[in-house]
Amino acid sequence: MRRRYGKTLSALVVVGAIVLVAFLAFYFWSDVFRTKLNTAARDFSEWTPDNIAKDPVNYLNFCEDQTTKAMTSLKASEIAIGQNRAKLVGMKEDAENKVGVGEKALGELKTIYLQSEEKATWPAEWRGETRDKDWVKRQIVALHNQCDGQKKLVSKIAVGVRQLDAQALKAQEGRAKAQEQLAEITTNREMLKVQKLTADLTERLVSMKGALQATLSTATEATGVISLEQLAREETVFTDSSAFDKIMGTSNAQTRPR
Repeated sequence: MRRRYGKTLSALVVVGAIVLVAFLAFYFWSDVFRTKLNTAARDFSEWTPDNIAKDPVNYLNFCEDQTTKAMTSLKASEIAIGQNRAKLVGMKEDAENKVGVGEKALGELKTIYLQSEEKATWPAEWRGETRDKDWVKRQIVALHNQCDGQKKLVSKIAVGVRQLDAQALKAQEGRAKAQEQLAEITTNREMLKVQKLTADLTERLVSMKGALQATLSTATEATGVISLEQLAREETVFTDSSAFDKIMGTSNAQTRPR
């Protein structure tokens, strides 16, 4: 008896293995069979209109879960955007202060240079220190370049702040749509309690899928948040005679002592 049972079990294992091998071979050999099988599996795992009609309650549960996750993601995006915006505003204020300080010093040095050239009184004194002509020229060019760089940084930050504001608005709109989606889910759930699944309700449930996908897309979009590293730039200080003359609005002929 035990020997017969063992033989039967062994035979079943062999037959099962043969069937499995035949199934896999046919699956990979037949494009039609493979396509039909894949389609059936996808239909079973995804919320197709047929699957929604068969199981509307769990479909609503699925929609509610996905919408709640989207709202959490959108709220996190709003917080991140607000933090990044605060950093950019701080950088902008710092750059504007640097421009103000730099332009004041630049004005002083340009005045000293013109006066010392006209009166031939080099070296000149600036802020308690004696400076020669070459140092003043180098400093004028350096301050001009640095002020120009900070002005460009202010402009870049202003663009970044506007982009963040647009993203924040988009996130807020996404959350409002998610709230509407949750209200729709609640309404449809109550309707299912009091009536059978009608064609009208089926249509509403199917259309909800598109709205849900749009909400999820908003929540998972690359927000393109402006990083602080993108806005940083290196400043190179150098002396360029032609650049210096352009800054001063003078030429060698104009500044030559009479």
